[in-house]
Amino acid sequence: MPVPDFLPIVVNPSAPITINAQIAEQIKLLIAMGELQPGDALPTVTQLAKQVGVNHNTLAAVYNDLISSNYLIAQRGKGTFVANTQVVRNIITNKQFYNLLGQAFSAAATVGLSPSEFAGAAYAQAVMLNRYSSTSLKLVFVGCSHQSADIYEAIKSEIKIPLSFLRLSDLNPTKPNTLEEILTADLVITTAQHQWEVIQLTAPEQEVISINLKPDIQLLTQISSKPRNTKVLLISISETDSEDMKRILVQAGISHINFQTIELKSLEQSPQFVSQFELVCVSKVVEEYVLQYSLQLDKVLIFNFRLDESNMSVLKARIATIGLGKSIV
Repeated sequence: MPVPDFLPIVVNPSAPITINAQIAEQIKLLIAMGELQPGDALPTVTQLAKQVGVNHNTLAAVYNDLISSNYLIAQRGKGTFVANTQVVRNIITNKQFYNLLGQAFSAAATVGLSPSEFAGAAYAQAVMLNRYSSTSLKLVFVGCSHQSADIYEAIKSEIKIPLSFLRLSDLNPTKPNTLEEILTADLVITTAQHQWEVIQLTAPEQEVISINLKPDIQLLTQISSKPRNTKVLLISISETDSEDMKRILVQAGISHINFQTIELKSLEQSPQFVSQFELVCVSKVVEEYVLQYSLQLDKVLIFNFRLDESNMSVLKARIATIGLGKSIV
């Protein structure tokens, strides 16, 4: 792929962030918006330094930082390229973040803020929100299924602040300490199918946010590509968990597949049952057990899920707003 002669990067020496950060963030933006794609070559250090009007060493430091953080990759004798890494895939997936920043700047520009003033104000606001959201909020996740631990870890990884875990079955009068844990929470999080049950256990003034689960894109593609009426067996620890897997797949739009559900215990009693199905989809917690009963590893899929992006955007916004509200009180 030819090396581009020009990248639309502009620096402002008077801006409240360093030259290095300005260049690095603009390269990330070009990647997020698709102007630079995995495998694309970047100009040499000398070329881009000359174009942007900065010192050669400054540009070299930017490239090195982006390489060490897995945004770029250097190939000896060939040049520097956009890496095909999880970091790059994440920034592309979350490009709506930049769209939100664009909307915020458009609003700021209407009241006369310059790019430099906007950057400074945005940084100050981010520092304030992070300080209060990360130290003052008490967040609780309530789970029920055997997949709850995986869901909890996925949400915790997304919000990047402390999150307590409670099991729905533990929220009863015989365990007052657990009930107190949920009743003193600033925000309660659960899955969509358990939202009503959790609301019944919280105080009227408490806020409960639900998160929908979606099938992983790869899983969705693999199952969707199967012929109509293909028999697919869904297996988890309990029949309820297996039914949850079916519900999530059907809600994702898969209506042409003949899904059947079974709990692990029933499979252990009748292992030959697996042979009746063209495909088997299992939850992570039973993967190793199921593989004992199926010699065809290519017919076994793992039920990987992803969190609904819209739900997570709402959750993050509520965390920021509630955290800011507590800081003002």
